[in-house]
Amino acid sequence: MSEQALDYFDKAQSMLAMLHGSISGYLVDVDMLEKARLENERYLLLLSEVEPPDDEFKKGLERVRLKLKGNERGIETYSTLINIAAGAILQIAKQALSIAHGKQKDCKEGRKVSGTCVRDLVWYGRNQAMHYEETRLEDERDENGKVVDRHYRSNWVETFQRLHDQKNSRFVMEYPFKSLAKDVLDELGWTFSYTRLESDIRELISGSASRGIES
Repeated sequence: MSEQALDYFDKAQSMLAMLHGSISGYLVDVDMLEKARLENERYLLLLSEVEPPDDEFKKGLERVRLKLKGNERGIETYSTLINIAAGAILQIAKQALSIAHGKQKDCKEGRKVSGTCVRDLVWYGRNQAMHYEETRLEDERDENGKVVDRHYRSNWVETFQRLHDQKNSRFVMEYPFKSLAKDVLDELGWTFSYTRLESDIRELISGSASRGIES
């Protein structure tokens, strides 16, 4: 099935490149908005210390508050768009692996990354990005606390919890849950390197299960 997977991946190149480029563009926009947010935040703090404010001053203060809210809203919007694009990249990558090998266990691991591997980060990252709103953090237990279904917990939880322990504030899985696709791309080294993305996937779809090498 490797030839079929390679054909699929080759046909997806233009879409992958577009998604990857959009993330780079959005990150530039986020950086600009963050600079504006910090400037407006400092200005608001400075103005808030002025007393006594007249009506015109109050209007100016409100305008700065609105600008600050606009900055924050813009950052949230672009962050959502980035995770959507990152999730789509992981979906294409995971689909290529599925076409080549079928099951996760039948695919070789690829590079070792932060105690896990490229294969698992792609597989679990895609699953989390597509189904994060359904996240289940614990096994299902009966009224006596006995585990009755170990498969009830979302399959990405264990790996992401380990990554969270290593990365502190990253890979946080708390309600309200959100996509962590961008964090996965960062961990893979794909966010700023399309070459790394392509080489990783081509390596994984070209062979059967084997252990990876630490990157």
